[in-house]
Amino acid sequence: MPRQTRRPSRPRPRADETPQCRHFGQCGGCSLLDQPIAWQLHDKVEACTRQLAPFLGGRPIECAVPDRPPLHYRTRLLYPVRRDRDGLPIVGIYAFRSHELVRIEECRTQDRWLTGFGRAAEQVLRELRLQPFEPRRNHGHVKAIWARLAAGSGEVLAGVVTRPGAFAEGQALAAALQQAAAALPPGRPARRLVGVVHAISDRDDPFLLGDRHLPLRGRDYVVDRRDGLEFKISAGSFYQVHARAHELLYAPALALCGDVRGAHVVDGYGGVGCFGLRFAQAGAASVTIVEDGEAACRDAEHNASRNGFANVRVRREAFAGARLPETIDLLVVDPPRSGLQPAGVARVFAARPARVLYVACAVDALERDLGELCANGYRVAGVRLCDLFPHTEHVELLAMLERT
Repeated sequence: MPRQTRRPSRPRPRADETPQCRHFGQCGGCSLLDQPIAWQLHDKVEACTRQLAPFLGGRPIECAVPDRPPLHYRTRLLYPVRRDRDGLPIVGIYAFRSHELVRIEECRTQDRWLTGFGRAAEQVLRELRLQPFEPRRNHGHVKAIWARLAAGSGEVLAGVVTRPGAFAEGQALAAALQQAAAALPPGRPARRLVGVVHAISDRDDPFLLGDRHLPLRGRDYVVDRRDGLEFKISAGSFYQVHARAHELLYAPALALCGDVRGAHVVDGYGGVGCFGLRFAQAGAASVTIVEDGEAACRDAEHNASRNGFANVRVRREAFAGARLPETIDLLVVDPPRSGLQPAGVARVFAARPARVLYVACAVDALERDLGELCANGYRVAGVRLCDLFPHTEHVELLAMLERT
């Protein structure tokens, strides 16, 4: 895999600045591990500043640089399953720009316990002789294994992704995974597998996420505890994968918004309520969570009730067509990588919020949407880069917009 070219003026990094991994250069899980974190963030900020310059008004993009390389931060495991030469299942991470698998013995970005669980899960699949799905031959059944860690509580939910059809081995697989998890070193806080889920993918291609989720053993959700709040996250709900997202994303977001006491807040693309509940906790008069995912809506309703927020309501609607309150002091939008799209931008204009907090996971989509928003009555008041995926090219940005 080609490494990123460094500037000639940069000195050779110290050994403690660049963690070593036997898979680096083959595995596609990270691409910048050989660069000090300060270099990575400098380049990310510089690239985003160039791209967003027409909207920044000369303001710098803020970014906090950690003292040491962030390691083992990733709380989500998703390994494709393939056949080896003997027809037995193997799991791992795709090689760079390839569907060839690299079997993972160590990882500097993934939680250590999850990496150990991945190795153990492969052995379970082999012992049960489960057949990996092969799209070209339309043969086999198992597409992937996955696990989600709630880093604040230590709870883990694991599962298997298959194509549709009977899965007679499900109960045996769940019991074996539970036993394998119990044999791993517990970690800190102690990891505990609380459930195993069968995720069914209706697609006959290599796509690895499930469309439906059925519990095989134990629960079909984990509970995380952060910032004095409790979050239920079901198998089909989105949740940030960085173990310190509460520090790196949510705390800076609230700081960027300032005092929200008495404000009427709408949390668009609100998921399980990670932004919305924090704004309610900060004193917002009302919070409306807009989310079109069924599982996430159920979780958000549970989370609002569990945390005692009677002023939070959840609407299961796509943001672009949602019925929003007449008065919106702050609108939070956290769209997918494709951004708001024209229909989402039009919904912002129709709602006319005083301020918009745009949470972006793709700078190209943010640039496009800012072009529309800033040409029609909004200006950028501040931007912050949140490094939720260290050692990769990925960026997460917070942009605060104010209506002019």
